[in-house]
Amino acid sequence: MQTLNEPVLAELQSFMEKHEFMALMEAALQKLLEQAPVLLQSLADQQWDEARRLAHRLKGTLGSLGCDTLYAALHSLEEGLRCTPPLTPQAQAMAELTVTLQATELALSQHCALARSATLR
Repeated sequence: MQTLNEPVLAELQSFMEKHEFMALMEAALQKLLEQAPVLLQSLADQQWDEARRLAHRLKGTLGSLGCDTLYAALHSLEEGLRCTPPLTPQAQAMAELTVTLQATELALSQHCALARSATLR
């Protein structure tokens, strides 16, 4: 699963200082690490408004960094939860969202490590 859009990341890197890019990546990773478990718990607890709000916030942050797969999953979730009554995710969708969140966390962690090592040079 391709979780990061490398051309988007390369474009960001082209107009940012190395330390700025690293700070942006680390902030996005931290936000994901903090908010993804809360999002999943909100869904499990059927707190649809909170889940929609978190999906929206994560979508904006991670979409701008080229996390296209997660962006699409969060967009779909958010749109479903906007409906009246909410279109709630089924087990399959929840499992796919969880896998996508984990894959994105790993990819961002690896990219942060690369950015950190490039900054040290």
